[in-house]
Amino acid sequence: MKCKVCGAESGKYPLCKECYRKKEAGTIVKCPKCRQWHEPDKSCAGEASDTEEKFLYELKASLVTKTEMDYLDGIKKVLPENCLVQAQANLASFIRKTDGSRFQNELYRNVDFIITDLSYRPLIVIEINDQTHLTEERRARDRKVGLICEEAGIPVIKLWTSYGVNLEYIQKRITETLSALPVKRVPHFVKETEAEKETETQKTVLPPQTQEVLPEKKKKGCYIATCVYGSYDCPQVWILRRFRDDILEKSRLGRGFVAFYYAVSPALVRLLGGRKGFRVLGRKCLDILVYRLLKKGVKDTPYTDPE
Repeated sequence: MKCKVCGAESGKYPLCKECYRKKEAGTIVKCPKCRQWHEPDKSCAGEASDTEEKFLYELKASLVTKTEMDYLDGIKKVLPENCLVQAQANLASFIRKTDGSRFQNELYRNVDFIITDLSYRPLIVIEINDQTHLTEERRARDRKVGLICEEAGIPVIKLWTSYGVNLEYIQKRITETLSALPVKRVPHFVKETEAEKETETQKTVLPPQTQEVLPEKKKKGCYIATCVYGSYDCPQVWILRRFRDDILEKSRLGRGFVAFYYAVSPALVRLLGGRKGFRVLGRKCLDILVYRLLKKGVKDTPYTDPE
């Protein structure tokens, strides 16, 4: 949610921390006339005369928030010369349905940025994620967007605001993603016949929330952690991957645990990964481990699996 006063990220609250302190100090109030937050002595739309024209719609101050602008400036600095970047792109502006359906509500979602070539051919989607993206509602939205993009054949890069604008990391992600184009399209929404459905249930398939974010097959996937946190590329999973590679893999007992984990976790996620209770309980347990690892000095910065 955006702060009602300054437009900064405010989580699930109408005001950010800074504006909440101003509200507590009495320097801003929610005006009973215009129902907006502003300084007590500031004139507002509610004081307009009855003869003055009133409007239901007005322009926003900007297409992007201050945080998004910082990332946009960073992306422009590292973007190849043969590419363009556009803010707040609607899925429907670069993805279309193939079944001729009149209703395309699932495409009426915006992504933070889209990178195109000089002829405006879509190449990469970039999403800027803050802590609100860890809520169940936002994770569901992000999974749907990820699956749509994966089926359409456009990769999604997720950048977490908790690490700031790291130009070196952003450039690395963009360069690697561009070099891997075109990506393989994966069908998620095509209507199947009953025979196809019956055959599909016999295959080894992970739930969508895990499929969307697992690494390439040549790398190890943190199946349960990915299912629980909704992404293979997020701070909590970075910590757990470092724990696996830097600590568990260094001892015989640890390697035994890792082998056991990869023997049972794919089947466990296939069986229970779609259940909310499994994800909630799993997250509570993993949050405890993640917190302890952080206290021991395991970093939560972006992490790349060793080859």
